[in-house]
Amino acid sequence: MESEAKEIKAGTSLTVVLPGLGTAGFQWFYNVSNTECVEVRPYDHAVDTFRQEVGTSNEEAFIIHGKTPGQASVSFEQRRIWEKEGQAINARKLEITVT
Repeated sequence: MESEAKEIKAGTSLTVVLPGLGTAGFQWFYNVSNTECVEVRPYDHAVDTFRQEVGTSNEEAFIIHGKTPGQASVSFEQRRIWEKEGQAINARKLEITVT
């Protein structure tokens, strides 16, 4: 999987929007290599505005927050929660540099 480089400043955030397949049982899972540098959390739809359509597989969004200067890898994999083994149907990797 190829990675995508992103740079953010400490104290700022980056929103990552990923294609959804929730109606088919798929969801996105993430792994962070350096939790002291960045924090990842799901987008809070109750607080933030993000248009969702009824009856469709909506996009999933995550917030990557830069905590302290450094580097971290954030990997996202789309799979069904009960299918933890094997290859994910979709993946994305970000190399984050926090300045």
